[in-house]
Amino acid sequence: MKKQILMLAASIVVLVTMAAATTAQAQTINQFTADIPFDFHVGGERFPAGEYTIRCLNPSSDVKVLQLRKTDGESSVMLHTNSMVGRMNPKSRLVFSRYGNQYYFSQAWLGSESLGMQAVKSRQEKATAKEMARLSYKPEMVALTLNR
Repeated sequence: MKKQILMLAASIVVLVTMAAATTAQAQTINQFTADIPFDFHVGGERFPAGEYTIRCLNPSSDVKVLQLRKTDGESSVMLHTNSMVGRMNPKSRLVFSRYGNQYYFSQAWLGSESLGMQAVKSRQEKATAKEMARLSYKPEMVALTLNR
């Protein structure tokens, strides 16, 4: 009886250890850093330039939640994104829409997948785009490569 209890306890310890290792590995795979050299907007809020950690919090879902967190812990945002299909690219990257000197977070491409995450345009970005279009100015797309 003691032997069976010890075997059960050992099995539980092994399973918990494996589950923790798998979770840690999944977090590492879906976590990147980027040095963003300009202030930018996400969901109506302004974020300062700096180094950010980017993570997909639910990689197996169709509607992904993306977290951008400044590495000093000063700023953080979580946003729902829509999936989008594109060309396969081995480099992970963030894409921003630039209107004059204002940058808006637009897309994230994590890993070498052909699926990306598209942010929904905020009211502020839509208003900026409308004003710039009235002035015959087209937005530019700015892509930044991510590091592991």
